[in-house]
Amino acid sequence: MKKLYIAGDIIEAQLLNSLLKAQGISSLIKNEGLQSGVGELPFVEMWPEVWIIEPKDWFSATCVLKSLKPPDTFEDWICGRCSVPNPGTFETCWSCRASRMID
Repeated sequence: MKKLYIAGDIIEAQLLNSLLKAQGISSLIKNEGLQSGVGELPFVEMWPEVWIIEPKDWFSATCVLKSLKPPDTFEDWICGRCSVPNPGTFETCWSCRASRMID
């Protein structure tokens, strides 16, 4: 077995696990029942993990994971109205609320 992904919550882990199973990939969720231990256990020990059972499924599983995750970064942009830099994830300027110009 090989760990594919550490999810932020059980719903995210179950979604990925369902997508993998729909593709015929053998997988399981570890730490599924530990969410109730908040405050009792270290939080990093409670995150749900999605594991791939068969080594032959690894490449297909990584493809499913990539299709599920949004791009990590969007390029920062400069507002055309007030020239203030904005994070790439913003659709409007944080300073003047002008819309992002998409080329």
